[in-house]
Amino acid sequence: MRYALVISLLLVSFPPPDRTVITRDGKIHEGTVTREGAEVVVVTARGTVRLPAVSVVADFVTWPEARRQCESRLAEATKLFEEASAKPERDATRRRELVVSLDICAETRDLLEILEKRAPAAERDSIAGLKGKLFQFMRLVRDAKGATALSDGPTEAPFEKVSIEELGLTAEVLPESAKAVEITGTLGQGQFSALADLESESAAARGTAARRLISPPAPFALSALAKALQVEKERDPMLLIAGALSQLDLGPRLKTNFAWAVADEDVARRYVVLGLARRIHTKGSCEFLGDCFRTKPPSDHRMRAAFSSAFRKLRPFSIDVLREIMMKAKDKELQVEAVRQLGMMRDWAALPSFKVALGGSREVMTAAFNAIEKTGGVAIPLVMEMLADGNDEIRRLARVLAQRITREPIDGPAELQKWYAQYRRHIEDDEKSFWKAQEEADFPVAHEELRIYDRKLPGPKDP
Repeated sequence: MRYALVISLLLVSFPPPDRTVITRDGKIHEGTVTREGAEVVVVTARGTVRLPAVSVVADFVTWPEARRQCESRLAEATKLFEEASAKPERDATRRRELVVSLDICAETRDLLEILEKRAPAAERDSIAGLKGKLFQFMRLVRDAKGATALSDGPTEAPFEKVSIEELGLTAEVLPESAKAVEITGTLGQGQFSALADLESESAAARGTAARRLISPPAPFALSALAKALQVEKERDPMLLIAGALSQLDLGPRLKTNFAWAVADEDVARRYVVLGLARRIHTKGSCEFLGDCFRTKPPSDHRMRAAFSSAFRKLRPFSIDVLREIMMKAKDKELQVEAVRQLGMMRDWAALPSFKVALGGSREVMTAAFNAIEKTGGVAIPLVMEMLADGNDEIRRLARVLAQRITREPIDGPAELQKWYAQYRRHIEDDEKSFWKAQEEADFPVAHEELRIYDRKLPGPKDP
């Protein structure tokens, strides 16, 4: 009896910790969670919320627990994929299992995007790594689904087995001269013979050599292809060399075989290298892009857009890389370029960098102002801080930003806070839709988007 009393006292003194519940439509609830039949009940600070159990995609206390739940879902999708892959292509069950596997992946992707925005810095790398692994697996499932004979639906009737005798076919015996003969000579070098032609003076010969190395992929040719790309100036062979390289695992070789690319001044080759590096969702790849950016900053909007597209695809690694470049850069132009790229990320994690940049030179401050405006609703918490700043100029710029972002005549922090409380959910939903569309289109950035950085700081009479 005494032990039961002690346990009861402990339960009263230390109630269960709050849990975070995330539903399929992206809504987040925090509080005490219990299960009542087919419903999940969440007692929050604002009241009790009842949710259908089937609508809950995550229920966790700690961030590692949330990540493990995502890993478990990926493992479930992988098991379905493996079971489907073992079935014949014309098996209807194969397609259904691939579809379910892809659905689980899509749901896990949406969940990871929510977690990525809310996770502490210590967990972001792990979540980003899991996200990259998920994207690679989704491509594998899509490829298998597209290759399935039943991808457009089952055939009208199954194949009927018929014996050869029933077909009424006859086969004549082949003459002696047409029978198979044994080949005893060498088969030649195969793809290896293409390596020498990569150094040919003929652009057509170089292109043909690169084309031969595209399929099947030729890992043995990686160094030769990288050297060929370093000196290639003709468009067609350059694209074919890039195509051959895109089939290979370049991650471990970026900083060795492509070290020359960091300071390369050829515009076409820079576009190719950016295209190759952005395919590798790793911290090392992002650091390589950062080295290219730091050594040879972009000087026109088209090149800036190419970097922005790559950095967006490699979030959240790119935020840390760009922040470091901005903080350590001694060159003012490089600082400005880094702030511009941070603005193109539309990420709350970049807000502290903008706050620092507002205290820099006039050029850096201008870039930070435009970057905050480009970030949009995500930057509202920073604008609220600016409205309470002790510097008159910062407060004036904050009012302009508040009015441009909200399209309302906001004049102070209280008004902006009220507006943000009303529209915060809409902002989050818009950002979720934006990044989902970006991912589906492989993170495109039009060079026209960079024109916002051509603007000057608004004067006292400017709207």
